[in-house]
Amino acid sequence: MIRQIIYKEVLENLLSLRFALAVLLTTSLFVICGYVFVDEYREQLTDYWKKANDALSALREESDQLYKVAFYKQGIYRKPLPLALCAEGEEKALPNFFEVNAFTADLPRTKGQANFALPHFSHVDWGLIVSLILSFAALVFTYDNICGEKENGTLRLTLANTIPRHEVLLGKYAGVMMTLAIPLMIGMLVSLIIVIPSKDVVIGGGGWLKILTLALVSLLYLSIFVLLGMFVSSRTGHPVNAMAILLLVWVVSVILLPSFSRIIFDVTFEEPTEQELQRRIREVRKEIWDNSERYGKNAGSMSNNLSDPINNPPARARLQNAIMDATNQLLQEHHTKWLEQALARRNFACLSPAVIYQRACEAIAGTGIKRCADLYGQVKRYGADLKEFIRSRDMEDPQSLHLIGPEHGMAYSWRAISHNPVDFDSVPKFQERAMTLGQSLKLAIWDIGLLTLMNLGLFAAAFVSFLRYDVR
Repeated sequence: MIRQIIYKEVLENLLSLRFALAVLLTTSLFVICGYVFVDEYREQLTDYWKKANDALSALREESDQLYKVAFYKQGIYRKPLPLALCAEGEEKALPNFFEVNAFTADLPRTKGQANFALPHFSHVDWGLIVSLILSFAALVFTYDNICGEKENGTLRLTLANTIPRHEVLLGKYAGVMMTLAIPLMIGMLVSLIIVIPSKDVVIGGGGWLKILTLALVSLLYLSIFVLLGMFVSSRTGHPVNAMAILLLVWVVSVILLPSFSRIIFDVTFEEPTEQELQRRIREVRKEIWDNSERYGKNAGSMSNNLSDPINNPPARARLQNAIMDATNQLLQEHHTKWLEQALARRNFACLSPAVIYQRACEAIAGTGIKRCADLYGQVKRYGADLKEFIRSRDMEDPQSLHLIGPEHGMAYSWRAISHNPVDFDSVPKFQERAMTLGQSLKLAIWDIGLLTLMNLGLFAAAFVSFLRYDVR
């Protein structure tokens, strides 16, 4: 019998005007999303490879002497991702440029972007279409799912037969979910048909698995609004009242709550500033310089003439490395605090299923804040690998003092680091490593769990309400 209920629900929905409008609107948005993404991605990718090749050319020029490679600040840009089509994660508003050498990695910053503080919902992607349009469509399909049938008398006739109420509820739920899956899958397929023929957009095997996962998470998110609509429909006697309540809940949970939560967080919590960071760096450096003798006699003195008795190269190297280590520690603390604030701003609005869904999509697609933080970690590890490369090559030069430190004057005047040329092909090159599906799911597991809990809670509420619902 449950199959008949599902068939009836799906057929009625497919023949309705609201289904035609839902398919038309969502498909149109997915088409626009595909075309806009292809144009922007092609432009971004061209710009990225130009900058990456320029950076490699500059590094090649510095490889005529080993110490130059150590001190050269390499510029690394964030590479555009194909799965930004699914969840851009405000990529345009996040830092996109990193500078690193063998001794330090500067804080991420924005370079070559017209507008850093882009507004929320600045780009049409799959996540936006699902979180706004299809979630509202879910309410449109369910607001009269129960009270509407009560009003026209069909619900009484259905329950007059020996059909358990839970089967009726499950049949209605499955029918609406299958109906919503149709515009969702059509839209995704149309968008991919537009994107895939482009030679610039390449989606590997792992990317296709992530897209499939995103589709399943999207259905899990839409299920929340289907169950919400059925719950409210089973608590009211008229479809008009149900629609008014659902519209209010949708506006608050999907639009107002995320926006006001960000405003309240920005007013309540103070973000770390660049000025405060620089002040702390100056204080730490001064404190180390004032106690330079702890690193050895004459550690704070330096003459270009290496034979000058005031020079103590090992002590000087220890002093400079201590200063750089302290600076790097402050940079890391500043970045950690910025990351915590950025994540807390989104977590502050975690009562909104739309925010939870967006976070899950970003984690699976490998975009957003967490990708920016992961990339900065990769840049720092690259700097450490580059330092080890410099150290190993420096040991091959008998004329070098083998004092790997961040002071350019020591490396140049004292030959603290080798001046021999180095094979450019042997120099480590930075290459971003994208997260695997397993790593992405690990980041998204809590958000997926929250969406699941919301589904269970709303299903229980809808089930109890429908069991007690007076169909007379």
